[in-house]
Amino acid sequence: MAQQFALETLDDLGEDDLKRFKHKLKRMQLEKGYQAIPWGRLEKGDPVDVTDLLISHYGERYGVEVAVQVLREIKHRALAERLTEAISAGKPSSPSSISASPRRPSTPGGDEHFVNQHRAQLIQRVMAVDGILDSLYGPVLDLEQIQSIRAERSSVEKMRKLYELVPKWDNDCKDRLYQALKEKHRPLVEELEGI
Repeated sequence: MAQQFALETLDDLGEDDLKRFKHKLKRMQLEKGYQAIPWGRLEKGDPVDVTDLLISHYGERYGVEVAVQVLREIKHRALAERLTEAISAGKPSSPSSISASPRRPSTPGGDEHFVNQHRAQLIQRVMAVDGILDSLYGPVLDLEQIQSIRAERSSVEKMRKLYELVPKWDNDCKDRLYQALKEKHRPLVEELEGI
């Protein structure tokens, strides 16, 4: 729903204003843990592309916050307020942030661990694999395992290799992976948790 509201708002920008939006977006000061959208992907994007990039890079909640902030900075306060109001009206309550440290990150009403349930999405979408491996070094992975994973060519292949080890892990190891994912890919974790 938030993505649809954001798209409708960006559709209302003229060509010049969309260009200004993209230039301001590439220079935005982002919250810790978020990376700028690569300019090569953003530069030629139409409203649909830019909306998709916002949501895929930052998650729905923060992606909309960034869009609102950029709209305000390029002096489109009315569109920013309209987007804010649409999001507020479209959701029963404001989204809460991820709790500091859930003991067993699992789905509501389920016993399956987060890293098991979202295996396919995480393999396809996690890009900062080396940072995650650094977080897991010692308590979860030894040097030989890390070197074996890093030898893979793409992030997808690295995540597949990492997931070959997951079935042998207890919940504490899975919790450490979950925490590393939260640190390196917070928007993706938030999206998968439905926050």
